[in-house]
Amino acid sequence: MWGYLSLLPAFLAIWAVAGIWTVFALAVANKSVNLNEGFPYISICGSYPPQSCLFSQVLNMGAALAAWICILRYHQLQDWGVTRRFNQLILWTGLLSALGTSMVGNFQQKNQKPTHLTGAFLAFFVGILYFWLQLLLFWRKKNLPQPGSPWIGPLRLGLCTICTILMDRRRDTDTQEEGYVKTEAEIGVMRLQANDCQQYQKLRGKTWNRFSLQPSEGTWPC
Repeated sequence: MWGYLSLLPAFLAIWAVAGIWTVFALAVANKSVNLNEGFPYISICGSYPPQSCLFSQVLNMGAALAAWICILRYHQLQDWGVTRRFNQLILWTGLLSALGTSMVGNFQQKNQKPTHLTGAFLAFFVGILYFWLQLLLFWRKKNLPQPGSPWIGPLRLGLCTICTILMDRRRDTDTQEEGYVKTEAEIGVMRLQANDCQQYQKLRGKTWNRFSLQPSEGTWPC
């Protein structure tokens, strides 16, 4: 069972990247956007029907998966002895990022721009903070289990750094480049999610009992 759960971050990354590029392809195919005017925001691509429906569906399902992953991570870190306050901080940054993702999908830029931008801030900036907090946790708590290969830590550091640079670069790019930079930042965040797969391969103990479909010691998990 846990072998399948460990694939959730990878599935989320594949789902989101495939969905984003499908929305982009549909927008180009039906001429909702014009590539001659520059590389468009995915938010602009997803503002026009019929791809707006797919855009909402992709991000809503992605938000639900992200929230599930964050809750699993919370219980895993709890079993590893991480302090409650810091663990809850990580959990809430992840859940806020998931909420922002859903807001981006449901409030398209063309129809409700202020709400859309608020969701984008939660999804990307708070989402990056979620990964930095996890990186900080494993850097400061050397006694925590370190599942996966030794290169996982440096890879996560590199991806966090790249995503942060891409987010910052958006403020310094012109209109034609902004859409491309934002798309690359989105893909970087999804790669970070996929990078978490090996962390979930070691889910054991109480975490298993909370989410297992099988009864443990005569009781059903809540």
